[in-house]
Amino acid sequence: MALNQANCKHFGVDLEIVTLEPGRVKGVASERKGGIEDAARALRYEALETARKAHQCDYILTAHHRQDQVETIIMRLGRSVPFSSLRGISEIDEKRSLVRPLLDFSRKELEKYVRDLDMKWSTDSTNLDSSYLRNHVRNDVVPQLPDILEDYEDLLLDLGNQARDVAKRLPEDITAQMPLSAFDNLGPLEASEVLFSMWDGIFPGIDFPQSLLCRVLSAIRKKTDCKVGSNGAIFCIYHQSLYLVDPSQDAVFQNFEQCIDVKTDLEVPLPGGVVLRSGIFAQQILERSDCSLDASKVLCMDSEKFQGPCVVRFARVGDQIRLKDGMKMVMRLLQDMKIPSCLRKRVPVLVDSDGVCAVFGCFYGQNDRICVKFRTSLAPNRFTQYIVSKG
Repeated sequence: MALNQANCKHFGVDLEIVTLEPGRVKGVASERKGGIEDAARALRYEALETARKAHQCDYILTAHHRQDQVETIIMRLGRSVPFSSLRGISEIDEKRSLVRPLLDFSRKELEKYVRDLDMKWSTDSTNLDSSYLRNHVRNDVVPQLPDILEDYEDLLLDLGNQARDVAKRLPEDITAQMPLSAFDNLGPLEASEVLFSMWDGIFPGIDFPQSLLCRVLSAIRKKTDCKVGSNGAIFCIYHQSLYLVDPSQDAVFQNFEQCIDVKTDLEVPLPGGVVLRSGIFAQQILERSDCSLDASKVLCMDSEKFQGPCVVRFARVGDQIRLKDGMKMVMRLLQDMKIPSCLRKRVPVLVDSDGVCAVFGCFYGQNDRICVKFRTSLAPNRFTQYIVSKG
């Protein structure tokens, strides 16, 4: 710390030091169910982001260099990760307002530059502790590589460039629900990358079993409705879409319930990246050029017909809806729609004091169903549009 203070003083640069309370790193590691390195990195970037906002800066600049990039690629080679992750550290990370301008420079070049400026190089004392993975790679693995591959750095960095090229060919919006058409023009490598991204969104920090990956790729090629599961995860192909489901999260959907005012325009986010919209918000979605929904099938419900408080939630066992031909169990209705069992408890519904008013099967490629009491022909201005779509 004293060395950094002296260097900053030499150039008249302000130095701001953030000190974490004792036990904070271990506490975060426990919360994230990860290691000390991961927790310390998360807290470090959190502190930098706080300082960036406080000082109204556009970006955070870090001093990652060429050897940091090589170490990162080596570390990722030792894990079950998508090929695109081998691109290593990004020069620009817009999401976190990060810029790393020194990635093309070696540590030796930077050390010489510092010495030429009559400054001293600062090395964190913890870098000598090889019990941490990065330090182990830096102190024990990398020194042996020149004897095996003289140009190992160039080879690994070239691998990183290839991974970056692959990443550029991937769809921009990868979620737990992807249309099968998104895989049409992708080779096996790119398709695997999409599956890895889907997996990381639902099961972060858990390795994607290679056997499951191969089975899902095979199912995508066949394009027939099916379920492929392993280790508590289910990939489901249904109605020309691929879904990734974590059954252990069913309780999140089943416990969700939010009261809504049916007489106002609504935009209600639901679990699973789903949004219920009504009124002007529904109309805006329908008017978008990329909207694939059939406007004629959007629910129009008379707000005067709702009884008591109205809530939006997800379908539950025991739910019933009164249709034109009588009462129907919602789960049986969804079964008749051929919606897979792993998705049925994730179908949004509107409920008032009389029971289920609407079932939004459209989110899974089926028709929405509406309670018989709303099947009337009143003046159009009495109706509000309801639509469920991705966030």
